[in-house]
Amino acid sequence: MTTHLSLTTRNWRSFTGALALTFFAVLAGCTSDSTTPGQPTLDATFIGYSDPTTGQTTCGNCHVEKQKAWRATKHAGAWNTLQASGHATPACNNCHTTNGTSNNAPDSSGFFAANTEGQKFYYDVQCESCHGAGAAHMAGPETSQPVGTIVADTGLATGCGTCHSGEHNPFVEEWRSSGHGQFMNGEWRDPCWNCHEASHVIQRLSPDANFVERGSTNYQQVATCAVCHDPHGSPNSAQLRRPIDQKDITVNLCMQCHNNRAAPVGLSSRGNQGHGTQGQVFLGIAGWIPPNFTYDTTLIESSHGSSANPRTCAGCHVNKFTYTSGGVTTYSTGHSFNPTPCLDANGVPTSAPIGGCPVGERSFRACAVSGCHSTENAARGALVAESTLVQSLVNTLWVDVNHDQKIDAFPADSGLLPKVKQANPTAINPLDITITVGDGAEFNARMFAPDLAGHPDGSRGAHNPFYYEALLIATINSVRSTYALPAPPVEQRLLTARMQRLGMVRR
Repeated sequence: MTTHLSLTTRNWRSFTGALALTFFAVLAGCTSDSTTPGQPTLDATFIGYSDPTTGQTTCGNCHVEKQKAWRATKHAGAWNTLQASGHATPACNNCHTTNGTSNNAPDSSGFFAANTEGQKFYYDVQCESCHGAGAAHMAGPETSQPVGTIVADTGLATGCGTCHSGEHNPFVEEWRSSGHGQFMNGEWRDPCWNCHEASHVIQRLSPDANFVERGSTNYQQVATCAVCHDPHGSPNSAQLRRPIDQKDITVNLCMQCHNNRAAPVGLSSRGNQGHGTQGQVFLGIAGWIPPNFTYDTTLIESSHGSSANPRTCAGCHVNKFTYTSGGVTTYSTGHSFNPTPCLDANGVPTSAPIGGCPVGERSFRACAVSGCHSTENAARGALVAESTLVQSLVNTLWVDVNHDQKIDAFPADSGLLPKVKQANPTAINPLDITITVGDGAEFNARMFAPDLAGHPDGSRGAHNPFYYEALLIATINSVRSTYALPAPPVEQRLLTARMQRLGMVRR
């Protein structure tokens, strides 16, 4: 009689898992005094490489697509990169090998204290560096799942921050000081959490991603590393979930969140103010568009959207630099996302927020090396000239005298819009379904001013100076003509400031 062996998918996985574990046990089943070359002796729960020569992980024998993506990351060559640096020391091993450093497994870093042949099975930052030891999962894939979490650094001793930190690699320290690393109370609700809460952002950007926090409303994670970077690898630079070199608001990574409410809407208390419109401003498509408004879109090629800045948002906001002061070298990873960081007395960047110090005390190195500005002083001067002009144009529309972020009728506030409010109190009303010229002008003033809304563009003109100027001028003229108000003397100031900037910007 012939017996036929029939295996269901579940049984086949269990069978192959048991077979693999048996094979692993043969390799790893050495005692503490075993010195047979090639036997991995790190820990009975870690499985490491199945073939160190080709970089094939044991996990990757089943998770083929993850293996393929991971092989293209820097994590897959972490050990050789360390050796080639000329600075390899035992203190570096924990972050360039697979062990219990960045997960919940027992500390097994002592395994790398001596140079043995078995170590090569655990070189590089493999799957288990983040997910933890995988032997149990390999033995029972359906019953034992590895830890997959998006926690990067919230005071915990696991995750990206355990290695991507320190004096020469301060990614997490800089990230903590940024807006991405700050908790924003009240933003854990729909739809706010789609940009303000890490697990919801990841589900939106990578619907197939699987992690512990997925689908839960109990987690309140800030924008951790995994929000922008796919730990398993991606076809984009730096393992980013989306590209940064595309001037397309539906594709560009940063613009997935920095693109909200870029035009006024009716029937909303906040309908007359933008909310995170940086992407649209950069591209020259934000704001209320006055009747008959025209804008030379080719001017973006003379601004930060030019070919000299292929990394778009990241070209200014994420730049690595080395600062040396008093013989001490300080590394900046650019993950404070501050294009012009404040400098301390020794010329080293601080953790102060964007705009947290006078312009003369800020570094403009990112601007000077981008190919747009010839020197730091040229970039600094251009920002001063543009921000001065922008503030003048905004003040023409509205000066919030009592700083309550509400348009009060003239003379409580000054400018064209308070005069409109004085003559016709209902001409500016975000709760009305109709978008009037007054509503649109309020929206543009709030979007371009640094202090008239909770989440304005905030660049003081830097994101797209020509668009800023053109739209504000057109808005002023539209308000003047619609409500029969006198023309303000803005044209000469515009011309003067533009000439000043063109003299300082290298074309």
